[in-house]
Amino acid sequence: MRRLMDAGKTLFTECGYEVTTIDQITSLAGVSRAAFYLHFETKADIIRALVIDVSHSLEDRYAALAKLGPSPSAQAVTQWTREFLQACRSDGTTLLLYRTTHPNSNLFDEIAFYDAMIELLGTGYPRFAATKSDPFAKAGALLFFFQLQALIRQLTAGDRLDWDSLCQATAQYFLSFTGEGKR
Repeated sequence: MRRLMDAGKTLFTECGYEVTTIDQITSLAGVSRAAFYLHFETKADIIRALVIDVSHSLEDRYAALAKLGPSPSAQAVTQWTREFLQACRSDGTTLLLYRTTHPNSNLFDEIAFYDAMIELLGTGYPRFAATKSDPFAKAGALLFFFQLQALIRQLTAGDRLDWDSLCQATAQYFLSFTGEGKR
């Protein structure tokens, strides 16, 4: 199953999800077509399996951010942002999924995922906890995730972007949202 997932990830990244075939995936994985169907019904099931892996990885990273609360320094949040983006860049699966799936896709329910991460961050930051009863706070929390999502999608831009400034600006937004302001 892992070999099929890795082959799918490689081919989806290199060729694109739509044009990649099950035969290409099984060939790269070194398994038969029958072996594919023992684990998956469609290639979309590979994406779903990758989503589960990425969700767990991202949840661990957001848990680390929650542990910084409730009053982290700008330096600590900037460092967390750098590490978060570096992990997304080095793994590649997160970037693939954000590029392959879209808000109307049934492959990855981003809003449900963000709701779960808001709840997780609510353990460390009262402002995130307040999103249950405050629609404006919920909008602000979602903007934080949308910023990170946009940065993940730009990871392939490399040195064309000032990543240090982007990480600092993201940290400042987070601190402003959580009520910690400039620190």
